[in-house]
This record gives sequence, structure tokens and C-alpha cells, in this order.
Amino acid sequence: MKRICLPHTGLSDPLPGERGERLVFYLAMEEYVAAHLGEIVAPSPDGRREAFFIWQVPPTVIFGRNQVMQAEVCLDWCRSHDVALFRRKSGGGCVYSDWGNIMISYVTDATDVAFTFDRYLQRIALALRHMGLPADRSGRNDILIGGRKVSGNAFFHLPKASIVHGTLLFDTDFEAMEAAITPSGGKIRSKGVSSVRQHVANVRELLEAAGKPMDIETFKRRLIVDLSGPDTEPVPLSGEDVREIRRIEETYLDPSFLLGRNTGCSVEDTVRIEGIGDLVVASTLREGRISDISVSGDFFLKEGVTLERLQAGIAAGIIGKDYSETLVNEYINNINLNQFFYTE
Repeated sequence: MKRICLPHTGLSDPLPGERGERLVFYLAMEEYVAAHLGEIVAPSPDGRREAFFIWQVPPTVIFGRNQVMQAEVCLDWCRSHDVALFRRKSGGGCVYSDWGNIMISYVTDATDVAFTFDRYLQRIALALRHMGLPADRSGRNDILIGGRKVSGNAFFHLPKASIVHGTLLFDTDFEAMEAAITPSGGKIRSKGVSSVRQHVANVRELLEAAGKPMDIETFKRRLIVDLSGPDTEPVPLSGEDVREIRRIEETYLDPSFLLGRNTGCSVEDTVRIEGIGDLVVASTLREGRISDISVSGDFFLKEGVTLERLQAGIAAGIIGKDYSETLVNEYINNINLNQFFYTE
């Protein structure tokens, strides 16, 4: 299996501390390699064309094509901690990645989903076993070691090729992961596909526990050799290849793609107001923006004030705006609430 590398570094896997490309560049690279696989990679002895590359990115959340961003991501936390947000074109759940997570992209001219997934996952599990870890695939798309998940993968089917891309948790910041992909605040009811949270582990800790400590660069080199063979030279892309990849990258950056045209959800934020009680604002979201609201709670409205008037007063300041828990809370706490409620 051939490894693909980029011309500007000679590597497809920038070192931790160096600034690599943003995550969607590598998703675009997958698409480009898949579309030009016959030109880039010669067939193996069994006639199969297949390639891979590994990469790392600064803190980033990537969610599946059919997911609702607000239902998967703590937007306020990500924005305040400079965590990038992107949507991918494949299905599956929400993933947090940082410099301690190794991403792997596998491209093949095989189009059978079950066969492709099995071939790829068996290779990754075997590479981990070669390093002394009892890795096994679990279910359709995960790899576990001792019952703990170290790799999750998603499938992207194209007319004449298949892409499998996945994580390999080596030294990821799990506190940041939990904060980034756990929505904060109120209850969220989504029409999209929800992620399944699982017990995860870092490969670095498992290697240390097995008496086989290894740094991330040594691990990457061993992984590359295991997947491509000890004497296989990488296949470099050209400058023109990279320019084409950047054109594909733009499709991921389109705001309508990021927000998702066909998904919607409702979000409930409970705002505790001293002297008034709990105010529950249920916001209906379309493409990430608040399109409608309803209000309920244990408050007492002033005589002559209707619930419709209260809702209209709150809606005036937030309808049409990008949703965040902070937006709702700050707006509620900054308007003149005495016009609506009796206070204690």
C-alpha cells in the first residue's frame, strides 16, 4: 500500500508543534487522491490500487454529514478555546482531534463497504498488535484495546473508489475532548444522527503499561512501515495537485455545508432569574440560526401581560441570530424583565 506525501514538506504528517493544514484540506486531499487514484498509484500484484496518508491538526471538531452541530458540540467552549469546527461528507459521529491524535486516510478502488472496512481495520489492528498491544476491531468501525476505544472510523463511498478515514488516539487531551463535544446548557432534541460516547484510551498510556514506551514520532514511523512496508518510497503529490486539492477544500468551507441544509433541532435553555424563577427558552434552529422560540417556566406574569407578548419581546432580540447558550442567557439577563414579571 502506497503512502502519499505533500510537496511542501515531503511529509503527509506534520510534526507536533508545527502548523499543519486545517483538517478539511486533508479531507479534500482524500477526495482528490480517490478521483485520481489510477494516475497516482500503480496496482499491487493482486490488481488493487490503494493508498494512505497520516496527518495531525491543531484542536478541531469534525462532525458527520447528517449531524446537527448544536447537538454535538459545545459551541461556546470551542469558540473561547479556538477549536476549529468542520463538517465532513461521510456519515458517522462527532470527533475531537488535536496534536495527540493521529488521523489516517485510506483510499482504495474497492467499492464494497464491508470488504473495505474489514481490510483497513484488520491492518490497523495488526499494526498495533505488532507493537505489543492486544488490539481488536469492534462492531463496524472501531478498534479496541482491553475494551477501550483507541480508533473510530468513517466511510465515504464514491462511484469508483472508497475512502476510510479514522482516528488513532495516541496522546489526546481527553478533558478538552469532553468539553468540546459535550453540548452545554439545556436539553437538545435533534433530527440528526447523534454520536455514541464510548470509553476511550490513549495508545501512549497503553504502551507504557505494557512496558513498551514510545513517543509519537517513533509510533508514527512504525505505523507507516507496517502499513506500507520497510522499503516502499512514498508517492509525492505535485504543486498542481495541491492547487486542485485547495479548490475541493473550498466546498467544505461553504457556510451552508458547515451548518447543514437538511438538519434542524430545538434547544431548551433554562435561565434562572433571581426574584422571578426559571425561564425556559426553547429555540428552533435552522442552519444554526434561531428561527422561532417558545417560553415556559415557573414565573408569574404581570396582569395584562400575555405569554405571546413575553415571547415576542424575547424573540425580537434573538430571532435570526446564530444560536449559542451565551447569546440566550446574556439577552435574557440584559432586557428589562420588570415589564413582564412580578418579582419577589
